Amino acid sequence: MRLWEGRREKRDFFAAMGFLLPNLIGFLAFTAGPVLLSLYMSFTNWSLKKSIPLKWIGFRNYTDLFSDGDFWFYFYNTGYFMLGIPLAVGGSLFLANILVDSMRIKVDKTRSRLALITAVVGFLNCAFFIVAGWNDAALFVGIVFLAAFFGVLFGTTTYRTMFYIPSFASGVATMILWMQIFNPEQGLLNNLLYYIVPVGTQLPEWLISTDNLLGFLPLPAHFNSSGFGFGAREAILIMGFWMGIGGNNMILYIASISNIPDSLYEAADIDGAGGFAKFWHITVPSVAATTFFISIMSIIGGLQGGFQMAKIMTNGGPTGTTTTLAYYIFTEGFDELRLGFASSVSWVLFLIVFGATMIQWKYGNKQSEA
Repeated sequence: MRLWEGRREKRDFFAAMGFLLPNLIGFLAFTAGPVLLSLYMSFTNWSLKKSIPLKWIGFRNYTDLFSDGDFWFYFYNTGYFMLGIPLAVGGSLFLANILVDSMRIKVDKTRSRLALITAVVGFLNCAFFIVAGWNDAALFVGIVFLAAFFGVLFGTTTYRTMFYIPSFASGVATMILWMQIFNPEQGLLNNLLYYIVPVGTQLPEWLISTDNLLGFLPLPAHFNSSGFGFGAREAILIMGFWMGIGGNNMILYIASISNIPDSLYEAADIDGAGGFAKFWHITVPSVAATTFFISIMSIIGGLQGGFQMAKIMTNGGPTGTTTTLAYYIFTEGFDELRLGFASSVSWVLFLIVFGATMIQWKYGNKQSEA
């Protein structure tokens, strides 16, 4: 009996390994193998130039890296772009809190009347802007009122769908669209600001400007080569906030808020708590675990991100102000052909991500468990 069971266990084991083998081979060939190879490359002068022979150079890549001013400048850029993470996380929570409840209007006739009123008001506003020659403003107002019309007519589900739709769009296509929006001469954003800001105010040049909101700080010249204002970094922060606020984070918060017992809010109503008090003392603590998860993933994504935006929108400029560590790895590896040096940057970035995650896990997890 035991012999038969042993043979059966062996047969089941080999059968299971047969099913797992394709995935295991793929993992070793395309994940574990390249990772270990990059670690080896970081200790060599590996180059795509045939004129440079392969040599083991030890920690020279790492010493050159930490003495390279460009590395610290791009590390500063990466941290600058991460300043938008708290705003994106907070915005996602606030938006999810608004969308999680069904609209209070339950009577179909009342809903239809409000939708009709919204449509009429939107049409009159668009007509006014078109007559005034403000076509960009008319387009913007038309989109806003169209969203309001469908939201009032069909309820909160429409708003959830509309806020999540940008997540389905291709990142490249979205960034090309934002390049047009940030165009300093014909872009939608500056055309709207032209009618809002005082006459004679210099409008931002966005993607071609090195101005930044930390330009007033007494930083070294290498970090701060321009003045205070809105430039390429702020443009990418605005775009990142817009792309992140209604995406997967919002969906996670909606699921988390939906699981909060209604009895907590009913008890707060009996005690006379207002909307903000219920949000701050009930909603925020109840979704702490979700906030912890989103924060960790956002930090990891922020440290590793920035490549697409830099490559498509600014090519790392102007003067390197939008070059992040991820884009720096690409340029060193495939523009400068220094694969060994690029690998050392990759492993330093890995250690930074690992350290930030461990710190967040140690201190942030305590807050979520409290």
